[in-house]
Amino acid sequence: METLQSPLTQEDDATRSGAQSPDAGSDAIVKLDQRLAAAVTLVPLLGTLAALALWIAGYGPGWVEITAFAMLYFATALGLEVGFHRHVTHKAFKAKPWVSAALIAMGSMGVHGPVIWWASTHRRHHSKSDVAGDPHSPHLSGSGLRARLKGLYHSHMGWLFEGGSTRPSGWQQYVPDLYRDPIIYTQHMRYYRWVLIGLVLPTVLCGAASGSWMGALLGFLWGGLVRIFAVSHCIWALNSLCHVIGKRDFKTTANDQSRNSLLLAIPTFGQGWHNNHHAFPASAFTGLRWWQIDPGGLFVRLLQLLRLVSDVNRPTPEAIARKRAA
Repeated sequence: METLQSPLTQEDDATRSGAQSPDAGSDAIVKLDQRLAAAVTLVPLLGTLAALALWIAGYGPGWVEITAFAMLYFATALGLEVGFHRHVTHKAFKAKPWVSAALIAMGSMGVHGPVIWWASTHRRHHSKSDVAGDPHSPHLSGSGLRARLKGLYHSHMGWLFEGGSTRPSGWQQYVPDLYRDPIIYTQHMRYYRWVLIGLVLPTVLCGAASGSWMGALLGFLWGGLVRIFAVSHCIWALNSLCHVIGKRDFKTTANDQSRNSLLLAIPTFGQGWHNNHHAFPASAFTGLRWWQIDPGGLFVRLLQLLRLVSDVNRPTPEAIARKRAA
C-alpha cells in the first residue's frame, strides 16, 4: 500500500493525451517528490508530538476530538482500502458514480497521494512483488541484520524519498484505463482539495463544538495530523511487516513474500490478510476463512445490499482450495 506524490498537471495532461510522460529521473521531479515525502512523513509526526505535549500540559483530547479522530480515521482508512485499493486499482467491484467519487474523496483525505498515482504504484508492486522493480519491497537491500533493517525502513517509508526513481517509466504502462475514467481522473486532479478538506473539517467542527480556539487547534491536531499519522503508519506497515512477519496460506509467485497479519487486518480494514490478497488480488474480500475479520469486505457487502455496487468479485471455494494445494 502506498503514499504520496504530486499530481503534476503537465504530466497528467500529457499522459492522458497519449504523449510521453516526463523523464522519471529528472532532478525537478525527484526534488519535488522528496519535498512532498518530507511533508507527508514529518508534518503528521510533528503534529502528533505537539498533541501529546499539549495533553501532558493539561489540554488533552475530549470526546469531541476523539470522535473527530475516530470518524475521520474510519472514513480515511475505508476510502483507501475499499476505494483506492479494491475498487479503483483492482476493479474488485463496480460502483455507482457518486459512490466511486465519495470513496476516492475519503481516501484522498489520508494524504497517500492522488488516486491514479497510488494505483499505478500498487499495480507495479503486484507485477514485481519482492523482485527488482518493486517500489517498496523489504527484501532487496541484501543480507545481514543491517541490510534487513535498511530494507524494512525502505519498504515502510524510505521509498517515498527516492522520488522519481520509484515511478514506472510512463504511467500508461499500468493505468491507461484509469485516465480514461472521467470520475477517477476528476477526483485525481482534486486531490489537494480533499487533503485540505480533511484538515479543515475537524478544525472547524471541533472549534464550533467547544467554542474556543483551543478546541479548533485540538481538532486540527487529533482529527487531522494525528489521524493521518496513525492511518499512514498502519498502511505503510503492510509494505514492510506483511512481507516479513506472518503466515502464508498461499504460494503466490516465485519471489513474493506476502504474509497474513491479524494484528494489521483490523486497523487497515482487512488488508492485513495480505497473502490472501496477493493470491486473489481482484477479490473484493480479503478474509477467506470465517474467522478472518475483514471490515472492508463487510462494507462492500453493505453497499451490495443497498444496490450501490455490482459485479462484486469473490474467489470460489474451488479456486481457493486449488491455490492452497498448489
